[in-house]
Amino acid sequence: MKELYWIANYDDKTVLGQFNPDGTENKYIDIDRDKLIRFDILEKESKKVIYSVFLREGQRLIYRRRTLINMGTGARVIVYLVGWQMNIFTNSGIKNMVVINYIHEDGSIALDGSRNNLQLLEIEG
Repeated sequence: MKELYWIANYDDKTVLGQFNPDGTENKYIDIDRDKLIRFDILEKESKKVIYSVFLREGQRLIYRRRTLINMGTGARVIVYLVGWQMNIFTNSGIKNMVVINYIHEDGSIALDGSRNNLQLLEIEG
């Protein structure tokens, strides 16, 4: 898989890229979640969008870049986690819904939940 980066798209048609033209990097925390409507993952070399999350009212963005080491081979594996969190009000109380897509190095994308091992940041939940 090629190197990936993100772009946050806002409801006023402005964007915040992970990287600025001068090479400095914006952080995940810099994303204005009040205006965020779409979060794109792009391939760095081609600048092609490979995945987008469209956020609706009440949904909060989740994004992680995980680097894993295969203990047997020592090979490094990168997995991108992209999705959203939302609290849903039901007759039995508040339910926490988490939807995450795992983008793997071979280009495959798997839809899943948090697998009970993803701690949400304060801005996410």
